Amino acid sequence: GQRDHVERAGHTQAAADRAADALASRIVAHEPDFALPLLGPDEAVQQAMGLAEGATRPVVISDTQDNPGCGGSSDTTGMLEALVRNGARDAVVAVLCDAEAAAAAHDAGEGARIRRALGGKTSVPGSRPFEVELEVVRLTDGRFRTIGSCVGGREVNLGRTAMLVVNGVSVIVSSQRIQANDPAIFHHVGLVPEDQKILVLKSSVHFRADFEPMAEAVLVAVAPGAHIVDPRKFAYRRLRRGVRLLPCGPEHRPGSPLS
Repeated sequence: GQRDHVERAGHTQAAADRAADALASRIVAHEPDFALPLLGPDEAVQQAMGLAEGATRPVVISDTQDNPGCGGSSDTTGMLEALVRNGARDAVVAVLCDAEAAAAAHDAGEGARIRRALGGKTSVPGSRPFEVELEVVRLTDGRFRTIGSCVGGREVNLGRTAMLVVNGVSVIVSSQRIQANDPAIFHHVGLVPEDQKILVLKSSVHFRADFEPMAEAVLVAVAPGAHIVDPRKFAYRRLRRGVRLLPCGPEHRPGSPLS
């Protein structure tokens, strides 16, 4: 009765220890669920294209290192270049922040073709502008209300926004940064995300609430970006022995090249 309730609530050291041990055991048991492959841009696109063949739902690729919700600049073009390079079709990149390109698209008008050095405005290792000719398909003022379960009900203002297309690949270009975590981002430029073959989202986790249920599969790509997701890239100095730098990965050894 009352004693059981008190122990379950952690009001004794033994109960707290049991609860902590139970939680740690559950985390360890589910560790393989977090061991998602980190794919290079071309590998991610090629896998997505293969999965999309015959699929009735989109394949989602997380452009996780350029997630503005984690400090990314949201203007790297590594995934866009990979889509174009591999001949992807019915693919959308959301959202690339480039106010200059958005302004040029608005000046040119819908239906125009413009040549731009797209993205790459910030100093991010491995990132560069993508010089390309783009068709201006849709222009908006960037204002909409989010509708999803993650961040629904928010009034958003991205500034001048454009949907631009290059070789069958669409890219939503905004004047302000936003994490691609809500379907309204697509709807407000006239796209239905469920109807696309490949969705490349500049988001790490928040997108999953609304996009994972509609996805054939979710892949995680490691393209240039400021949000480094592979812990092996950091020069740790004070980690205790035995810490795994990746789920199901090797144990950290002090003094190793990764320490």
